[in-house]
Amino acid sequence: MSSNKTEQGFVSFVSGGPGPVDLLTLRGRRRIESADVILYDALLDPEFLDLFPEEAQILYVGKRASEHARTQTEINSLLVEFASAGKQVVRLKGGDASIFGRLAEEIQSLEEAEIPFEVIPGVSSVTTGVAELGVSLTVRGVSRQIIILDGHTILEDERSWMGMENFLGTIAILMGSKKTKELAERLIQKGIAGKTPIVLAENVGRGNPIYNISTLAETALDGIPKKSNGPGILYVGEAIRPLLNRKEKLNSHTLLSLFAE
Repeated sequence: MSSNKTEQGFVSFVSGGPGPVDLLTLRGRRRIESADVILYDALLDPEFLDLFPEEAQILYVGKRASEHARTQTEINSLLVEFASAGKQVVRLKGGDASIFGRLAEEIQSLEEAEIPFEVIPGVSSVTTGVAELGVSLTVRGVSRQIIILDGHTILEDERSWMGMENFLGTIAILMGSKKTKELAERLIQKGIAGKTPIVLAENVGRGNPIYNISTLAETALDGIPKKSNGPGILYVGEAIRPLLNRKEKLNSHTLLSLFAE
């Protein structure tokens, strides 16, 4: 989706992907390399900095947990300010900008100022995670639907759980790795079977993924401990059962080797 470009400044919302610079789209790279101003977020591979033009003005505006380099209002104002001055601005976001990236708020500020813009899609951590784990979000006859949830705030808003009763598809939860126990409890309360597999995937897209597979019932009792400082994503549903089967097979082989000794 894009608006018509004029002689005035222009804003390109570039989706940086889940981390590594080689998962950035070619179109996104071209916009970065020709930018006058770049406002970039956290969770990006340091190699992104090598793409930034030497003459460009670079501002870090990332937000992680309670650490915010800039408020959202400040970011909106900066976009308008630079574009109004005739600059070619890149707003570089992690993952895909349209998924929990507060894109709508930034677009609204540009539309109110009548500033042209474009949105360049990117690779989402939602699909990157399952790709690295070797499973699929959808499986014919098993999972035909996908729900993407914001684990950071969903426990505070009961409306977000409406319609999830006995959901049979795959649930992907971003920003919920510190609340695995509470999330599992709520999903079971909503009718999701306790035997349903759940996996916490960390550092997806970075070449060294970590994952911990369990069931909702077990997670509701003990949670799933986070093993790294990197971002994590939760997947819930029968589509990821192959991971649980691999774990059980591995454990079985381990026991057999012990008995053999």
